[in-house]
Amino acid sequence: MEPKHIGRYDIKSMIGQGGMSTVYLGYDPRSLREVAIKVLPPYYLHAPKFRERFEREALTIALLEHPAIVPVYDMGEDDGQPYIVMRYMSGGSLAEKLKKGLIPLRECVDMYLRLAPALETAHARGVTHRDVKPDNLLFDKYDNVFLSDFGLARLRETIGFANISDGSIMGTPAYMSPEQIQGDRQIDGRSDIYSMGVVLYHMLSGKVPFEGTTAASVMMMHLINPVPQIYEHNNTLPIAIQTVLETAMAKNPKDRYQSAGEFARAFQAVITGVHKKISIQNGTSTSTKPPEKPARVSIPSTKPAAPTSQRNIPSARPAQPVGRKPSARLKASKERATIPPRQDAIPPKVEARLAPSSSQPDPLQRPHRTLPWWSWFLGVVVILVLSLTFYQLSIGGFPFSLLPASNLTPDSTLSQNGSVGASSPSPLTLGKADKLAFLNVSNIWVSNLDGSDLVQLTTDGEKKSHLHWSPDGLSVIFTSMNCLNKVDLTTKQVITLSCFSGIASIDAFDISPDGQNVAIGLAQTDLYILPYSQLIYLRQNSSTEDLPPLAQCSYFAPYHTGDVLKAVRWSLTDHRLAVVFSKLVDGLYRDKISILDFTQCAASPLLVEELQPSYFLFTLRGYFDHPEISSFAWNGNDQLLLNGYIKDGGFGDLELISLDQSQSQSIAPNGPCCYRDAHWSPDGSYLFYSFQPEAGGEISLYYAPYSELNQPGGVMTALALPPGFFTSSLESLQPTLRTAH
Repeated sequence: MEPKHIGRYDIKSMIGQGGMSTVYLGYDPRSLREVAIKVLPPYYLHAPKFRERFEREALTIALLEHPAIVPVYDMGEDDGQPYIVMRYMSGGSLAEKLKKGLIPLRECVDMYLRLAPALETAHARGVTHRDVKPDNLLFDKYDNVFLSDFGLARLRETIGFANISDGSIMGTPAYMSPEQIQGDRQIDGRSDIYSMGVVLYHMLSGKVPFEGTTAASVMMMHLINPVPQIYEHNNTLPIAIQTVLETAMAKNPKDRYQSAGEFARAFQAVITGVHKKISIQNGTSTSTKPPEKPARVSIPSTKPAAPTSQRNIPSARPAQPVGRKPSARLKASKERATIPPRQDAIPPKVEARLAPSSSQPDPLQRPHRTLPWWSWFLGVVVILVLSLTFYQLSIGGFPFSLLPASNLTPDSTLSQNGSVGASSPSPLTLGKADKLAFLNVSNIWVSNLDGSDLVQLTTDGEKKSHLHWSPDGLSVIFTSMNCLNKVDLTTKQVITLSCFSGIASIDAFDISPDGQNVAIGLAQTDLYILPYSQLIYLRQNSSTEDLPPLAQCSYFAPYHTGDVLKAVRWSLTDHRLAVVFSKLVDGLYRDKISILDFTQCAASPLLVEELQPSYFLFTLRGYFDHPEISSFAWNGNDQLLLNGYIKDGGFGDLELISLDQSQSQSIAPNGPCCYRDAHWSPDGSYLFYSFQPEAGGEISLYYAPYSELNQPGGVMTALALPPGFFTSSLESLQPTLRTAH
């Protein structure tokens, strides 16, 4: 009889039963999601060895983290019965796909390129899967493949779990390696490579390489029989596939590919044609007859080596800044045991920031031109413009609208064609905001808060980030690559304020609510705190060396953070910053949030609060698969609003974190999933966000009173933008609100 509940989880049905566990489809009422719950059958409870194996599986999975490994959400015991709660993989297994026919060659390559880093992560931790087979390769609803069931894994002595098995054979005969069949105690990751070779043979041919009437006969074939010719089952395959299979399934582990990545790259090379080129260069010819001793096909990785500074980023928590304020709030669970990061473990974001290609033109170089005869006419115009400029300066104005000018109040509203109306009705004001700027198809748009008076400010379609209204409210400041720019609200003229040579992009940018300070993140780990008024002294072609003389505190120009900067947000009334960092943990970059106080000019800012990756691991859905915070907002006081990555472009669940109450709760004003681009109004009373149903559909911008979130009958209002206005879910809208003066 199936249980109705296990722990806090409601049981829907049994979805699988193996040799040592039963798997149920459950529902978590707390996170409002379906989960898979693996439990030990009751008749095994009196067998200590099986229970020990089950408990070992729970520990093993907890120690492993990778986007292609099925994540564990929870573990515990119910009525003396241990259980593990994992992500429910609604896409089924590879075994189910194989029942429908062969797997296309390109799909096989993509699967192996995704699975190889997952296996390498496990092998680096001393974990060998021992049961790689189609039943343990699962798919989510987006058809992404995952490794599941590390229950037969054995940890090496370096992890502290030596001698926990009596050497008995564990696995599935059709996919077992020769050393596994022989009961070898020194099994390592190359055993999994053999099994992956068998799985690949199965996917491409529709059957396993060795079949027999008994398990013993199949095991004997693995020990002594050569790999059957796959062309007998599928003659459409490239000839070199046989060599790849024979290398992966070599009887001696020393003759196999020595890593999962090497296997995957060799497989990929056959499909892309690199294998053929290598054969020609070596003076060899490709034959349908396999060589007596398979030659290993090894294609070197094209990923650039990590810079020394990145390899030395500590995976453990950095040293506490001087004068850290003790806090008992939101204590993160202890970090998992870490391993030395792989030298090539640079996230795509970091790779993109390496030195730009010399073939790209310097955007700061200006060609010399000879003016035509009518230059005298232009000279007269310039003189007139300069005269007006000096007049503005004499009355306290500034033509570039950089200096804070809270007394400059734009009385008129922007019309549809960009002109200023003399007597337009007052626009909607919410939470002390009166105007909205956002991105759409890499261009900046502005509108009233209800979506009216929609105006496109830029048309170049170049990638933009870090939108922010200038303190005077007359322009929108933004970054593009390594340049800081602004676009005028009335004239739509784009002005480059400064471009920083020697860096690929500006990593973070934010202006304090009072318009007095600016935070700029450069070179991945350097944070500069500067007076906003000093930006006018930057040359258009600047370097990071120009920034320290502008700072009021030399310690913060720059402050070397140690972790990769992703985003910054100022507090409302003081010098605190909420910072999103990407931290290297167990060879993977994972996002964390720190609240830093820059009030005192000291060697390090005061660390007020810190939310480590281990905190988001159990509070933010999707963090297992994509350990990043795709967007976040701070009300400048005690509340953070952020979302994880569940679907395209970083859409996910909204999570509200109360720093002063040590609480976290999911917010779903439009129903479960999916949200992004959260932004507080200046006074914290309203929220703006984008929403797209998880199943797909139109993206809309909404606003809602904070007091009505998660309340029955709460009013959520969509901006009246044209239907289908937002066409891409991959682009963050980055909404930013102008403070009404």
